[in-house]
Amino acid sequence: MFYFFNFYFGAIVGSFIYVCVLRLPKNEDIVFKKSYCEKCNQEIKWFYNIPLFSFLILRGKSNCCQKKIDASYFVVELIAGILFLINFILFNTYQIMVLNILFFILLLIIIIDYKDRIIFDIFSYSLILIGLIVNYFFPLINPFNITAIDSFITMLVSSGLFGLLKFIYKKLKDIDGLGGGDIILIAGLTTWTGFRFFLYLLILSSIIGIFYYLIFNKNKDENFEIPFGSSLGLSFIILLYFSELLH
Repeated sequence: MFYFFNFYFGAIVGSFIYVCVLRLPKNEDIVFKKSYCEKCNQEIKWFYNIPLFSFLILRGKSNCCQKKIDASYFVVELIAGILFLINFILFNTYQIMVLNILFFILLLIIIIDYKDRIIFDIFSYSLILIGLIVNYFFPLINPFNITAIDSFITMLVSSGLFGLLKFIYKKLKDIDGLGGGDIILIAGLTTWTGFRFFLYLLILSSIIGIFYYLIFNKNKDENFEIPFGSSLGLSFIILLYFSELLH
């Protein structure tokens, strides 16, 4: 019963995450504006808006206009549910509460950057703030098991390194190789990982970015943009679980 509760709670959070993904880049209200069909703008009744089940019952088509519902809704709800379930299995109660908040922020960063190439600074600053507080006051909650000093110094080193790379690339190519959002994000993530896993984070995210480039840049476009924020966020989740399994 507890397994299902945590899984389905994650699915509910995933449903809200996708609402944020759709609305935040368009500066739409995410709290008071009711759910509406993306195809015909008609308001969606609550019983057609139940995470996971509604998509399956409606067979992927909206009830109002019978147009195809974007499967991303279902996928995001499912992934969030699975991640929350894994957190419940691997971590203790206090860790679960913090990590579920962390994953909520990370999924927003990963999906929005993938879809719109935008990283909202408020999300990255939230990672920094929560990370510093956790590592200073409640270090046992962080699965990476680092000190507050390690957290703070690594945050400065990683953001400084990315800032330097951005500056050098701009000087050499006269274009931005890294976005400002990537610099703040790496600071937020390394606040949690510490220096040891920062190196792994850098390597794994680069590998993911390279694979993304090779798979999707079939026309060899020199201006092709890699959603590096998504690569960083995905790599962080992988490393977090890996670090826990090493204990």
